Amino acid sequence: MRRVILSRKGFDSSAGGKASPIFIDDRIFSLPIPQREESPTKYEDLYFNGITGSEALREASVKKVNESDFCHYDPALNDEIGIFGQAGNAQGELRNSGVDLGDLFLFFGWFKQYASKGRESHQIFGWLQISEMVKGGEDIKKYLDSRNIKHPHGYGDISRYRNNTLYIGSKNLTIGKKTTGLKGHGLFKNSVEDLILSSSQHTKSMWKLPKKYFKQSFNDKEGLFINRRFLTDKNNFLVNTNTGHWQEAVLDCKNNPKVIGWAINLISKYG
Repeated sequence: MRRVILSRKGFDSSAGGKASPIFIDDRIFSLPIPQREESPTKYEDLYFNGITGSEALREASVKKVNESDFCHYDPALNDEIGIFGQAGNAQGELRNSGVDLGDLFLFFGWFKQYASKGRESHQIFGWLQISEMVKGGEDIKKYLDSRNIKHPHGYGDISRYRNNTLYIGSKNLTIGKKTTGLKGHGLFKNSVEDLILSSSQHTKSMWKLPKKYFKQSFNDKEGLFINRRFLTDKNNFLVNTNTGHWQEAVLDCKNNPKVIGWAINLISKYG
């Protein structure tokens, strides 16, 4: 594992317009962004952790989309298979950052507990370790068809996806040459403090990263992330991620192996 990638997914201020909901019992549900074109999945088809997509929309009082609308269900993380599609400039960034087999995505999004009028925050909701990469529209369609899987990056007119790439999740998490008993992909069920990236004293875009795992990264002359130059407060381990629209921030585990320990700790405790 050479890279840990923090990947922003789900509703935002322009796509959906509301934070994904944290239910009163702390269960979380990441609402995927709407899709105008026909896709394999509608919001009413979604189900996770005892919650339907329709219930999640109602909990967040979403007005811009309804349960019969198509959604871009990606990443798709379930017991059978984990798949994440990326394309365009964002895929170019991943390629240029050296993201490859064995690397780990940590997916995060914008969340809020509406029932208690809780604060808005960025929270990690899922993970996927890359076991296989499928590149190009035709190969992606063949891969999905051979496994009877439907995914938006291989469905309908996929010519809109430049640099189209699928990342396939491993069955079990592998560290070095050792296969662990941990799942290689999945969703976190509940909102817990360890999964919250945002500082409790600031807006959601100001992250507070744990000193135990990130001290070395903050002192790295090359910067905290390979592909991002965020303003940082090294004394308080704060990172200002409010730099406009972006999807992925890539951490270099070679320079700071403790980042791997951070990710493993989250998966082993809450996955």
